[in-house]
Amino acid sequence: MCGISGITNFEIKPSKKIVEAMRNKIAHRGPDFKTCWENKSNCIGFVRLAIIDLTENSNQPFYSKDKKINLFYNGEIYNFKELKEEYFPNSIFRSVGDGEVLLHLYQKFGIEFIKKVKGMYSIVICDEINNTTFLIRDRFGIKPLYYFHDKKNKELSYCSEIQGLFENNQIQKEQNYYEAYRYLKQGLVSASEETWFKNIFQVKPSHYLKFDKNGLSQKNYYSLEDNIVEYENDNKSFYFYLKSFKEKVLNSFQQHTVFDVKAGVHQSGGLDSTALVAITKILKKNFDTYTFDYENKKFSEVKSAKSLSDTAGLSNFTSVIKDAELENYLNKVVEIQFEPFSSLRVVSQHQLYEKFNDKTKVILDGSGGDEIFGGYHYHTVAWQQDMLREKKLKRVSKRYNLITQHHETLNKEKFKQGALQRLNQSGMATEDGSEYFNIDFLNKDFVKNYKCQTDIKKPFKSVLKNAQYTDFFYYKLPRSLRYVDRASMRYGVEARVPFLDHEFVELCFSLPNKYKMGYGQQRLMMKYLIRNTLNKKLIYQNKRTIADPQTFWLKTTLKKLVLELLNSSDMKNSELFNQNEILKFYNKFLQTKKHVNSFFLFQVVNTLLWQKNILKRSN
Repeated sequence: MCGISGITNFEIKPSKKIVEAMRNKIAHRGPDFKTCWENKSNCIGFVRLAIIDLTENSNQPFYSKDKKINLFYNGEIYNFKELKEEYFPNSIFRSVGDGEVLLHLYQKFGIEFIKKVKGMYSIVICDEINNTTFLIRDRFGIKPLYYFHDKKNKELSYCSEIQGLFENNQIQKEQNYYEAYRYLKQGLVSASEETWFKNIFQVKPSHYLKFDKNGLSQKNYYSLEDNIVEYENDNKSFYFYLKSFKEKVLNSFQQHTVFDVKAGVHQSGGLDSTALVAITKILKKNFDTYTFDYENKKFSEVKSAKSLSDTAGLSNFTSVIKDAELENYLNKVVEIQFEPFSSLRVVSQHQLYEKFNDKTKVILDGSGGDEIFGGYHYHTVAWQQDMLREKKLKRVSKRYNLITQHHETLNKEKFKQGALQRLNQSGMATEDGSEYFNIDFLNKDFVKNYKCQTDIKKPFKSVLKNAQYTDFFYYKLPRSLRYVDRASMRYGVEARVPFLDHEFVELCFSLPNKYKMGYGQQRLMMKYLIRNTLNKKLIYQNKRTIADPQTFWLKTTLKKLVLELLNSSDMKNSELFNQNEILKFYNKFLQTKKHVNSFFLFQVVNTLLWQKNILKRSN
């Protein structure tokens, strides 16, 4: 895992001084090696976090014999051994690491080589023979890469994190109100190529940019929906699919557990992390587990996490964020994330990586599990609609009653109403079916002037598959991946996401709906696979609704900060918010003991903190 910063200009040699400053801004991403390479058209700064092949042989760039092609990458290539054996059995490699094979593949197949690669990656290729620079991002956007295209000066600047780009004084720090609209109106984070800063973009997942003397172009090289089969009235048995499911998930975990450093598992009380532990146990790999906790034990997942670790014979380490340090740590995380985020849970996530970065250099993370397995509460309503369409009414009735009676905060009708809102219209309810949005909270001129309703694709006949797809590409996974990358890399830790092997994702999406849920259980196939590995009580549970003390903190620990922000001059003159309506809401929020969704309130607070700390506005 690494960090990349660079500038490409085919008319004027790029400034090494600026690139070095960009590189130094992201030095936390690679404490083990740094360099600044240049040729006549490119200058690239690089920092390395050594995970596989700890020797200098895996330092970058990787270059051709004539040094006309140079390649940098951030990430991991999980099928590098297979690629070497298949295409280069007689070739001599300078390293035993995973990245060097990318250079050989590019030389053999050209840019189409990327279709053969499995992994998480952002790649920069400087091809002096063809006077071309490529920027490539992995299929699902696990690893970041941002860029600024200066059309006037015909220059492309790029960096693994946005803050590095501002070391180039040609790039101005201006708010992008269209991205603010997506965040506030649709609840989207990092779901488009735009960022919170004007003219700064991210390379889209499964895309590459080509930059040459003719300018900048982009191309999509992979489409998940083109690799999904919609099985209806399928007669193949559960066990037929289980065989492929087991094979692909175990293969993914085998490939994700190749490293030359200490590793661990991010362990909560949820099923995704339970599955991580169970599968590593099946593979007879013993990793320590790491869990974040709170002073208010009402929200703690430590008891379940420790029980799971004890059952698996693993050591568990816990970090506790104290209420007294919450405000300072929140401001710290705003600086690190550099763009607004959607939950106070992210603060605890950051602290966990910081506290234990001396114990492990690789963490297995369960990101993507809820999306590919249909694990969110509202997915049960989508599943019900599919079952009704497929005329499996008996199964629906049993399944629906079992799920909703365990919902912690909403009655059956409220849950169903919110779930349908979530399915039918973006930005109205969270994944637990809880409604949160009120248009009156937003400044009318802002809504009118910056409306940019993102087209949420729904490419399938199945309601459930579309719900999974929109969470995977728009609502949930993009934000989760950004949070994990910033939190882990800030402290020199590589986070790996074994559920996001693209072949395994394709299989999980393609499973017939009747095998995704049933008998009162979501994630049915995964639970069946691991049923005999751990405590069954921990396995046969569905997702909790209350998982962190965000609402509690906004009412108590952060009350003073929230009131200061909502009563500030920035809020009074806000181009985004209706101060009176939000203050009215917050006062009721403080007084009520009933369930109130705090999602939008935290969006307001986080936006104001971002404007203050990152845009450097005064209060």
